[in-house]
Amino acid sequence: MTDDSDDLLAERLNHEPVVLLGYTDSEFAVAVKVACVIAFPTTLFIGFTMGKPLPGLAGGFLLALGLVVLGGKLMVRLKRGKPDYYYQTQMKLALQRLSLGHSGLLSYRGTMSIGRTHNNRF
Repeated sequence: MTDDSDDLLAERLNHEPVVLLGYTDSEFAVAVKVACVIAFPTTLFIGFTMGKPLPGLAGGFLLALGLVVLGGKLMVRLKRGKPDYYYQTQMKLALQRLSLGHSGLLSYRGTMSIGRTHNNRF
């Protein structure tokens, strides 16, 4: 008795697992960090100006949660039909263009040739 499902499972071992709302593990971690950096200072500032910092902290949690959910829905729509790691690669290339990092990919505009012409005959 052979089980053919083992072959199908092996193809997906190198892919990052989808965690929540179409986010992969690394995308989810970045989304939570960005949402917290945006939400908590904003709502804490509003809470302190109103004299009630604790409801501001609770509002920061709710705003961060809402930002993660809205970002997840947007990412599902954007990632549909794209290959794996498409947006991570695009982000690395954009940072490389702005001289803020190195993507490890070669970016060359123009034509590439092997250096042979019709005059070079052996």
